[in-house]
Amino acid sequence: MALSSGIDITLPGKTTPLLWMITRPYMCFHVGGTHQVAHACHKVFIADGGKMWTHCTVDKVIIENGKAKGVRLKDGTEVMARKVVVSTLNPQQLVDIVGPENLTPKIVRRVKLIESDHTTIAWYNWACHDAPVYTLSKMNPDLNKSMWLGLHFKADPDSLARECHWRRLGIMPPWDDLNVAVWGHSIADPRYAPPGMHMASHEQFMPPATAFSEQEWLKLKKSHAEDVIKLWQKFAPNMTWDNIIGYNPDTPYDCCRLRNMAPCGNWSVIDNIPTQSGSFRPIPDLSDHRTPVDNLYATGGAWAPYGGGAMIDSGYTCYRIIAEDQGLSKPWLDPGKEEPTSLMNFVKKHEERWVKQAKDRAKK
Repeated sequence: MALSSGIDITLPGKTTPLLWMITRPYMCFHVGGTHQVAHACHKVFIADGGKMWTHCTVDKVIIENGKAKGVRLKDGTEVMARKVVVSTLNPQQLVDIVGPENLTPKIVRRVKLIESDHTTIAWYNWACHDAPVYTLSKMNPDLNKSMWLGLHFKADPDSLARECHWRRLGIMPPWDDLNVAVWGHSIADPRYAPPGMHMASHEQFMPPATAFSEQEWLKLKKSHAEDVIKLWQKFAPNMTWDNIIGYNPDTPYDCCRLRNMAPCGNWSVIDNIPTQSGSFRPIPDLSDHRTPVDNLYATGGAWAPYGGGAMIDSGYTCYRIIAEDQGLSKPWLDPGKEEPTSLMNFVKKHEERWVKQAKDRAKK
């Protein structure tokens, strides 16, 4: 879980997130795929009177008298804002559309020094005839239904550190130091695959997109697929090439199609290192979502308090700042508008149940 969150466990202070993760005994996903969440958010946005421009690029933030008034697109179209302008680009892109002349030299310098070449991951989706059947499922049938499994031969935690060191050198970790995580959502939601078939997936961190040429990436995509199947069938004997219909690799090189993840293919936008975490993320001068330009705010994966994926926390913390500055409503403070069912209470209830079950088994 530490590696999956883009953490280099060899860095100072990075064991704490690991301890936090291993106390989270739950894993969930969205029915039909996470893209359904994007569609739902879009519908809510449109229903509330919002407008959306697609297939276009923002050129500059329109700034008048030190205040953000809107944005200008590459084709010259100007989209004016009623209250604020909010960017979800990476910090480097933010500097480009705002203009270095509208920021302090310290901000411009610190943004240039941001690290983003380590949190680079590959996801492969595998089309299978049959779902993986694990040898150890004879002892624990739940393994075949698990949504998250780590595959590794050696009970050697140093392999996690070695993998981080290999990638710091821009080298693909050798087969013995691969720390592959696998899952199969079609087991829980059959809509992920055609009837009678399954989709399995795996992830493995790789060097940044800048480490190899296009031809080298094409070669690595194939060789890594062969390595994973070789590893996977050691735990699930039916995961052979005869069971594989096809696969789709999504590597750091492919992640560069999303501009805010370029040029390294960083799925967390910027690295989760001590100097870029918490109140330091992405840099101290921008961590509270405010910028030197009035009415211009920044958020997104590079601003999340923790970092690592598209999470609700960066949007929530940004809105709290905007609400404070702009005098907007704060519904979380209104009496009677509390969550009817708290997610934390839900998790706590189940954790208490699991602890009780463990104690009962220990007594037996």
